Amino acid sequence: MTKLEMSYFKMFERAPYELHDPIAFTELIVSGIRGEEKIYGPIFTARIIKYVLHLISRQSGEDPPENIKTLDQMTKYLFSKKDKISVPPCYAVIWAQFVTQKKLEGHLGAGERVMDLNIFKWVMESSSGEVRKVDSNKNIDNVLPELRRPLVNLKIAPLEMGYKKNEDGSIDMLYRDCYLQDGCKFTLDAGLSKRPDGRQVCGFSAYVCQYLKMASGHEWDYTVLEFEKPNCIAKCFMV
Repeated sequence: MTKLEMSYFKMFERAPYELHDPIAFTELIVSGIRGEEKIYGPIFTARIIKYVLHLISRQSGEDPPENIKTLDQMTKYLFSKKDKISVPPCYAVIWAQFVTQKKLEGHLGAGERVMDLNIFKWVMESSSGEVRKVDSNKNIDNVLPELRRPLVNLKIAPLEMGYKKNEDGSIDMLYRDCYLQDGCKFTLDAGLSKRPDGRQVCGFSAYVCQYLKMASGHEWDYTVLEFEKPNCIAKCFMV
């Protein structure tokens, strides 16, 4: 992306940290899994735990304890072995979640939407966040900084974010040096992180759309437009 193209985006202030909080982000993903369990039942959680433990065992060469039955126990064990596996703990959980969804549904569908909603609720509750409503003039400039604030408070926001409003009412979101980009490539290369229509999954854009839905009273969706370091760009639009 050229400097001219970058100038089209209104950038938020850089996040006041250099590294995200890996434990908070993993808890974020686990909160979404708890919501999905309500659709699929305990088998969903059991399979995720199974796949995470299998990944740890394969990479560390150690057999996992037999008493790991809950997501909390899995997360604790996962972080205890983080120096013995080749991917960050959150990537391992995301990978296991995508694999499980694919095996149960055949694709990322209803379960992914439920996960997005539960993640949004977790962020709001964990950060004491509030949804700022779009005003009568449909001015969304005051809303977008507010949707980022809870992510920054939890230290899970991308270091740099920006947006560009389009004439058709859609919004292009820019994530620069997103710490999830390697994880997204990891799951894309495995053929996992695509929705039923083939579009790429973007967790941050899903969160943005959930916030905008609550703020505007209308459904929002997204499409990833650019996925190449250091930038990710997604178009969020009303449906």
